[in-house]
Amino acid sequence: MNLPFTHTWPRGAAFSRIRWALWLPLLAFTLYGLMLARYSAAYAGGADSSGYMNNARLLDHGSLITPMRQVPGLNPDTVSAFAYVPLGFTPKGDHRNMVPTYPMGLPLVIMAVAHVVGWSLVPTITIILHALFGLWLVYLLGREFGLEPGWAWLGVMLLAASPLYILMSLQVMSDVPALAWVTAAILCALKSRERPWLALLAGAVVSVAVLDRPTNLLTFLPLSIALGFGLRRWLLLLAGGLPGAVFLGAVNQSAYGRIFTTGYGGVGWLFSAHNAPATLLHYAIWLPALFTPLVILYLGLPVLRRTYLLHSALLATWAAAFLGLYLFYYCTHETWWYLRFILPAVPPLLVAALLVARVLASRWHLAPRAWWLALAAVALFISGLFWFRHFALADIDSGERTYPDTASWLASHLPANAVVASMQTSGAIFYYTKLTVVRWDVLSPAEFERIAAACAAAGRPLYASLYSFEIKEQGAFPRHLPGRWTQMAAVHDTTIWRYDSPGAAS
Repeated sequence: MNLPFTHTWPRGAAFSRIRWALWLPLLAFTLYGLMLARYSAAYAGGADSSGYMNNARLLDHGSLITPMRQVPGLNPDTVSAFAYVPLGFTPKGDHRNMVPTYPMGLPLVIMAVAHVVGWSLVPTITIILHALFGLWLVYLLGREFGLEPGWAWLGVMLLAASPLYILMSLQVMSDVPALAWVTAAILCALKSRERPWLALLAGAVVSVAVLDRPTNLLTFLPLSIALGFGLRRWLLLLAGGLPGAVFLGAVNQSAYGRIFTTGYGGVGWLFSAHNAPATLLHYAIWLPALFTPLVILYLGLPVLRRTYLLHSALLATWAAAFLGLYLFYYCTHETWWYLRFILPAVPPLLVAALLVARVLASRWHLAPRAWWLALAAVALFISGLFWFRHFALADIDSGERTYPDTASWLASHLPANAVVASMQTSGAIFYYTKLTVVRWDVLSPAEFERIAAACAAAGRPLYASLYSFEIKEQGAFPRHLPGRWTQMAAVHDTTIWRYDSPGAAS
């Protein structure tokens, strides 16, 4: 008599195949994670990364509002509202407090992971976990759309070998998390057709995606196709997303004064139809370069229309939603790595391309073999290595390390009451030190002179931390920082200056 829930384990060669099918992906994921850890450049650095890290620490302290570090004795109303606001923050409105600019999704995850691994490791660990999560989800997505394991793993390799995916997996940025959470939401919605309770999880996951980046609201377009017409599933979706929506509304109300306002403020001016032609050309050039020419097969989706109507409609809507929005964005076409914004569109692009490739292979009687996958793995490894070297991804850490190293130098060499004029390094200085930061780029010469006089009266020495482009291209001296300055040191790409007195700039 057969008992329920019993299982006969495969023996011999069959068991060996299953064992390798489990261990090879685990080994590959481990090696990929170690590679990312080796070249990780995850620090509180420029505007984005310092913004997320400062935000996470504020959340950990239970607050969204933090006081500006101001120079005593100077009425803050007599200088720019941004005078004491580092990158990644925006004024609260009273010239005395400030709030984070960037969304809460990634900082919430950083805060949670920090309680497990600590704040020194959390930037690297958080972004690597998201990167591995994204790869695993692409495999699951391929399998959900009917791809055999070999084809699905090919999709994973196409993504893993992309220099864009690698670059954005080395820094504390929201692009790879956006890809992961959007893909997870679509997968949960698809599986809810079999297990309705997963619609509840889909709602929770899509709320995380929107918290990560407001434009991830576009997820609702493909998600509505994935979810179908079942009223119960829609109700569960809404129930799952409600806590996140309430949290987001409460954050916006508390920080920015309105439920539907974010730290970005008005962004309509960033989108224009004039950007579309240049961005289309940019897509045509760089998508095949970054994800191999195989991605072009996405355009063959009509081949799938009759056999896979639901699949092709979902994949087309998903990719078109994000590609379409950023088609009009002001900077998408400016450089290859600005395609980071459309990373949430990459999973449907890859899966659709592989579905079309499989149909073509079948029509041409090209039966897939295990050696095909091995050959593809070798080819993609060589391609990834080429782009890795071409874009000098191994050097990203040396560039990003400038931020914590500069902050460390300032903390160890300057008096505790020092005031530092900064722009590019301002967010990092705020995160790593207790020094007062003055944003030189928003000050007029008259405003700076007021700050310098207040510093002198309060006995607080004044310094500047400047990248070379801030001096040469943006004219920090003397357009914003008039007076006599003496260079004290250089830390990688930054120079440290001491303010000596009013007069001609050095």
